[in-house]
Amino acid sequence: MKHLYITALAVFMLCMILTGCGHTPPTETPAPSVAERIPEDSTPASTPDDTPEPTSTPKPFTVPKHEVDLVAKTLRGECYDEQHDDKREVVRVICNRVSVVRGPDGERFGDSIETVITAPRQFAGYRPGNVPTDNDYEIAREVLVEWYAGGCQPLGKYLFFSAGNGHKNIFREKY
Repeated sequence: MKHLYITALAVFMLCMILTGCGHTPPTETPAPSVAERIPEDSTPASTPDDTPEPTSTPKPFTVPKHEVDLVAKTLRGECYDEQHDDKREVVRVICNRVSVVRGPDGERFGDSIETVITAPRQFAGYRPGNVPTDNDYEIAREVLVEWYAGGCQPLGKYLFFSAGNGHKNIFREKY
């Protein structure tokens, strides 16, 4: 059972690398079964033959909390609170920048959520001291889960946005 789990995890990680995900989310490791906790050179005193072996299914991945925090702080500085679609699109732009190999001028945006957000002159609204709302956290988490579940592939076509005239951002494919 242990070897099957390790093989499945290795295949999953290889798929993530091949699909271009620069950062794979951590997985929660299931607790080892009783049999896995017994050292190889020892044998249990007695085990009933009719007791089924416990099965454990790996839990789904969780989005790293520090990434949710970074994205939520970016949303606080880049979007008006009532613009939920705007917020979702800003998170997609962040994810798309991690997903693409090169930007339009040959530059690499970054290989993680953190490097993309904290890159100089990219997300002017991001401040470590920003205090996000519950809605900022909720949208950040939702879109990051969608991105990771999709193998870290781009979520749409936009790589850029700017403040619009009013309460809405303007999203673009090219700078």
